[in-house]
Parts: sequence; structure tokens; C-alpha cells
Amino acid sequence: MRVSDALATELIATAHELADVARVATLSYFRSRDLAADSKETARFDPVTAADRLSEERMRAVLARRRPDDAILGEEFGQKPGTTGLTWVLDPIDGTRGYLSGTPTWGVLISVRDAVGPLYGLIDQPYIGERFEGGLGQSVV
Repeated sequence: MRVSDALATELIATAHELADVARVATLSYFRSRDLAADSKETARFDPVTAADRLSEERMRAVLARRRPDDAILGEEFGQKPGTTGLTWVLDPIDGTRGYLSGTPTWGVLISVRDAVGPLYGLIDQPYIGERFEGGLGQSVV
């Protein structure tokens, strides 16, 4: 897919807004005494927390407002079809075990792809305040 400068700017701005809302959601629970985890699987412990769910819900709300026709593939709530040929891939907390143990070894992963592959990706580490991005003419560490 050929991405115009205007579309690239919109996708990058959207990704940053997604990271911003996920940051608020995840930090509101991080190191909380009340934080508990469920397992997504029965055969092994694959943790999911209220913070995972809230973070993805808030990111999906941003996409519903800014990019309602794009598809979404989220770790916690699965797939939403779209019509634009673009898919947002969301991992609201990558490293949930570290998140649960209170170590700052987790992050929020966001990417947007077309049928060929990834166009842009962003890694946000809310607790330590670092953000990394690449694609669509960006490479920021």
C-alpha cells in the first residue's frame, strides 16, 4: 500500500494517542495492592489483568473515533474487521508477568499493517517514560 504523507502523519499521531491512553490506564494499576490476574488459558498460566483489559478498551475507543474503518487485532479482545486494508495490532501490556511482579520490564506494543506487512510500530514503556518508534519515515529511540 502506498501511504501518502498525510496518511502517514495521521497514523503516527493515532499511534501516539493510543500509547498515551494506554500509559494512563496501565500506570493507574501498576504496583497496586489490589491488582490480580486471571489466566487466559487452562493448560498454562497466561496472565491477564484489569489493566490489560482497560488499556486495550481505551485504545479501541481511540480507534473507534479516529480510524473507525480500520481493522483491529488486539491481544485481549481479538479481531474487529475493517474496510481500509489497514489493521492495528495492539498488545496492551507486553510482559504481564513483570507488570504483576512490579518490575518495569513491560511495555505497550502498537503497530499498523497492511496486507503486505507492518508499516509502523511503536513501543511505549510507561513506567520509565521511554517510547520507541519505527516505520513511515520515522526511527526514534
